[in-house]
Amino acid sequence: MTNAIMDAIKQRRSIRKFEDKPIDKETLNQIINAGKYAPSAKNDQPWRFIVITNRNKIKELSKNVQNEIKKILKKRFILQITYKELRKKKTLMFLYGAAMAPKDIIFFDAPALIFIVTKKKQFYDESCACCAQNMMLAAHSLDIGSCWIGFASFLSLNKQIIRDLGVPEGYHISAALIFGYGKNESKQIPLRKPMADVINRIE
Repeated sequence: MTNAIMDAIKQRRSIRKFEDKPIDKETLNQIINAGKYAPSAKNDQPWRFIVITNRNKIKELSKNVQNEIKKILKKRFILQITYKELRKKKTLMFLYGAAMAPKDIIFFDAPALIFIVTKKKQFYDESCACCAQNMMLAAHSLDIGSCWIGFASFLSLNKQIIRDLGVPEGYHISAALIFGYGKNESKQIPLRKPMADVINRIE
């Protein structure tokens, strides 16, 4: 017996190539509304949304991310003391690749970018993660691709950018999601890792 929700969970993919086609406001609102119905700690519903469909602004933010990464790379010898990840060659190469890329490999020229912002309170980020997953699954059900962009967290290093985005005082970016109509996307479901399984049952 088929189950639409289980099918959506299995079939959803992170999409990084998009058609040059905007998403209408009503569809984006449907996706956001799905996020609002996510479970949250104490039902606080701590999420707020910043929606960007201005393509030039998205490109600008992509450049902003690259600039913030470049700043970190310049100070890497000092920052290595606190951030051990910067001692790893693999991490540094990854950051250099992102910072110097001529194309937009941050937001992938997506037609829509949505920031989920919240306060720094216990379980609020976990609640926003549930919200983000709801949104990505809803997008998939509407034939729209999505991807969670971890690099967007670098924007938080620049307070002026955060203010310009309209992030309220006391809030931070909890998740950044891009949306668009997928282009040349793979339909194949990757195999699940056998080690990522139940390791104990207490019955």
